[in-house]
Amino acid sequence: MSKIKYLTFFVLIGILFLSSNFIFAQASSREAEIIFVKGEVKIQRAGEVEWVDAKKGMRLSDGDTAKTGKASSVEIAFDMDKKNVIRLEENSTAILRGRWLRQIELPNGRIRSLIRKLRKDSSFEIRTPTAVAGARGSGWDVFSEANRDQIKAFEDEIFVQSFDEKGNLIKEIIVREGWQAFIERFRAPSELFELTDAERRNWDSWKEDLSERADIERKQEDKDRGAEFSPAESLSETIQEQSDYKDQIFETQEIERIEDRAATKEETCGGGGGGGYNPPVP
Repeated sequence: MSKIKYLTFFVLIGILFLSSNFIFAQASSREAEIIFVKGEVKIQRAGEVEWVDAKKGMRLSDGDTAKTGKASSVEIAFDMDKKNVIRLEENSTAILRGRWLRQIELPNGRIRSLIRKLRKDSSFEIRTPTAVAGARGSGWDVFSEANRDQIKAFEDEIFVQSFDEKGNLIKEIIVREGWQAFIERFRAPSELFELTDAERRNWDSWKEDLSERADIERKQEDKDRGAEFSPAESLSETIQEQSDYKDQIFETQEIERIEDRAATKEETCGGGGGGGYNPPVP
């Protein structure tokens, strides 16, 4: 009995060891997922020269670069529930950075961020050549041009930092929901300007579109999961039908045997009594 206990103990230790290694491997290899592609979008893997076409479902990791062409865009989710999503607009380039993929370099172009699910001690940041815009949970746009950045806060608030040519911090400000700021290269952020109704509507429209596509995808996933179980259900129904059919056959055969026995008994009783009716012989 003691040998069995020791064997069970070592098996449990082995399982815990393998599980911890698996969890560590998953944690140390965070990946993002492309959830939407429109037009011409290219991906360059970290350390590689070749550019490949972006496809829905493609996984991205630290150092990967996404580039969009004219009238093109790509959306990338950073968590399984797709609560943290960015959208890279046309003619833009973005590089994923960090072990946990919580930083994105934006050399040029426009990026839209919707961050809803982060730990309290972490933040999500968009970095341009001379500024940083980030938050723990918010919705904002960053537009980086040759000599100026534009940051718009659509939900909650974000922090914005500007830097000089040597990378020294010039100033940090908070941009509240419904406001925006401009940053000239190597200058302090501007005063805040209120967002226009058109800009707000554009944000709301994108969020509605994102939500609708997520609902459609969830329904399709549920349908696919249901289809995976349908063969088993069909097999179960077939077995049940066969069982019912066999029961019917056995029941019919039993009834026929009972009727045969009854008929035989009746004939026997009629022949031995001598008092039955006999038809006249012509």
